[in-house]
Amino acid sequence: MHKKRILFGLASMTLLLASCDALPDPVGPNGNVPEENEEGTTQTSENGDAVIIESRIDSDYYRPVITKEGTYSPSLNRGITRELNSNVNIKTFEEDLMRFSQKHFSTEDYFFQEGQFLPAGTVTSWLQRSRKLTEKEIEDGEENLGLNPEDNGETDPATRNPNYLSSILEQDYYKQTDDGMELAGLSVGLALNSVDYFGDQRQEVQEIPREKLLEEGKKIANEVISRMRKIEELKTVPIMVGLYEQSKRGDFAGGTYISHGLSESGASEVSGWKAINEDRKVFPIEGMQSAEGNQFANFKSEVENFFPNLSGVTGIAHYIDNNLATLQIEVMTQFYGKGEMIAFTQYLNQAANSYLAENLPIEIKVESLNGVEAFLSRESGETEFVTHVFD
Repeated sequence: MHKKRILFGLASMTLLLASCDALPDPVGPNGNVPEENEEGTTQTSENGDAVIIESRIDSDYYRPVITKEGTYSPSLNRGITRELNSNVNIKTFEEDLMRFSQKHFSTEDYFFQEGQFLPAGTVTSWLQRSRKLTEKEIEDGEENLGLNPEDNGETDPATRNPNYLSSILEQDYYKQTDDGMELAGLSVGLALNSVDYFGDQRQEVQEIPREKLLEEGKKIANEVISRMRKIEELKTVPIMVGLYEQSKRGDFAGGTYISHGLSESGASEVSGWKAINEDRKVFPIEGMQSAEGNQFANFKSEVENFFPNLSGVTGIAHYIDNNLATLQIEVMTQFYGKGEMIAFTQYLNQAANSYLAENLPIEIKVESLNGVEAFLSRESGETEFVTHVFD
């Protein structure tokens, strides 16, 4: 809604697009503390094999750990989250896990690296259904690692065992010590299905109640922690676990985390689960009876009257503890002239200040078939939008 939200969003989109490309195998961050040269940039000490980026855009961001060659280490299970129901679920699953991680690992004291302990093969095996192994499989040393319930052969949604777990995301957090960078904590996101799609074409639908999803999610979380504790480097570090309820197919708002807890240092299960009260709504499809929904309706009407050849005006409203926290608006246009776009952007700035709530972080993105044409943002407490019309 503000500058930092814009940059974070653009960075996330870049990472999502890059996830389709093959990258070299990641390198772990173990090494000595980076030293600062006279210009304030970061470089490794003589025997170090890791560095950190000291500068950051905003205090809400973690400083990343990179290799001594200056390369970024992607997650060992990158690409797994692409199985979620939508790109917006992929985005919110990752971004919100980092946001909740700050409750346990502050951005001042911890450094971030994508997951380096759960390889794609391991995660893929965990996402399968539990099953009975044949004698031959047991002899061959195979294990039953699936965390979803065994297929009971039913096809009726009322009696079928659904798949609860859809994806697993790992984030690693490090601290600087006198001996170098030290792993100090992990966060694990478990993406859960509010709806399980099944059948030959995955067109059959099985709704899963929130209460049942929480129950099964917490069981899965304890099993995941138990397995992670068998990894030597993870035996004693605290591990935060978040349960993410992904939204249905075709839902443009994205899902939300519904609970999070912490496995204390060395503990084999998660304790202190805390409920999360968040929601995302798509204006004008839902939420229009609220005061903010009515404000959006007035803004939408005003904008559409100004330029009748708009394809649509939609908003994603993010609620935290039943209060609107942020609003992201997308305007689709058929404009082609630069003069039109400049005039329209200036009008959007005026209409947003007139009709949308004050003291609310707001982003407005104007798009055409050619891509993003203009962007407006305002942070909480500010009276003016920061605007940019792209060339």
